Amino acid sequence: MFVVRKHSLQPKSKRRKRSSLSSFNDFVKRLQNNAARFKKHLTTLRDKTRNKLACLNDEKKKKKKLHLVLDLDHTLIHTVLVSDLSEREKYLLEEADSRQDLWRCNKDSPYEFIIKLRPFLHEFLLEANKLFTMHVYTMGNYCYAQDVLKLIDPDKVYFGNRVITREASPCNKTLDLLVADTRRVVIVDDTISVWPHHKRNLLQITKYIYFKVDGTKWESYAEGKKDESRKSGSLANVLKFLEDVHKRFEEDLDSKDLRLLIPYPCRQCCF
Repeated sequence: MFVVRKHSLQPKSKRRKRSSLSSFNDFVKRLQNNAARFKKHLTTLRDKTRNKLACLNDEKKKKKKLHLVLDLDHTLIHTVLVSDLSEREKYLLEEADSRQDLWRCNKDSPYEFIIKLRPFLHEFLLEANKLFTMHVYTMGNYCYAQDVLKLIDPDKVYFGNRVITREASPCNKTLDLLVADTRRVVIVDDTISVWPHHKRNLLQITKYIYFKVDGTKWESYAEGKKDESRKSGSLANVLKFLEDVHKRFEEDLDSKDLRLLIPYPCRQCCF
């Protein structure tokens, strides 16, 4: 029996060339696949490194996060009972509804009062919020503080629930009630005596007195229909100082104590 074998009609040289070309193509494909895997691996490593660095930066920022504690009365606002307005100040009762810096509270009540916002207050809060975690600390009661905050921070953008009132601190003010490192806290208050243990953190601001105070002979801002300067007033000056302190603290990578940047004894009454 004869077996007939099939033979390629192509010459052996051509078959070898095709086989070599196929091997070369396979080799190129393997290189391309390996390159793609390597590129993917590098991308993964890069992303992981970036995420790790971002986490480290966030952690560093948290460690260096600074806090700003603000008083209310005579620091950010001035409040007076309507019954205590002088005759020359009663025109304000008609203007309160049309002015953005003047508010009447508890209308038709024996304890109706009127609140005047200090000039530059909204700009101050907006800019300070970019640099600090802000807190309110007042010797007023909780209900009064909430009335004020509804006017200056209705959406809780600046202070959230970080509010300490006289119910928690009836006699003096203390940073022990804050969840913060005292070395990274600045206080802005018009009264030094209420901070017996934290004067190193304190920037004393001049008292804001818009309405007539009993016993004074001089004309009030309200009586003279004028006010503290917005551009060169106390809050504007305090903001400039706070921005400078924050910048210096951030630039000093080894800095741990913000209080070292605050003059002592405190002589910032010019604010």
